Amino acid sequence: MIRCKLCGRTFESFSDLFFHIKRECKNFPHTRRCPVCGTRFKTIRLLKLHLVNSALTDPQHRNYIAVMA
Repeated sequence: MIRCKLCGRTFESFSDLFFHIKRECKNFPHTRRCPVCGTRFKTIRLLKLHLVNSALTDPQHRNYIAVMA
């Protein structure tokens, strides 16, 4: 099981978690700067996409949004 660090919901797979982060997580920070690497984005949607895409390859980004439960 994988738990969303932002809201605590659990998911069976990373793909389910990533969909949740992009579409439905209500506890996502309302900032346009990545809390992990500091990159700035024009919209929160682009920041969410950045976090999800970076989580696939970068352990720091993955650790920000997910905990193995």
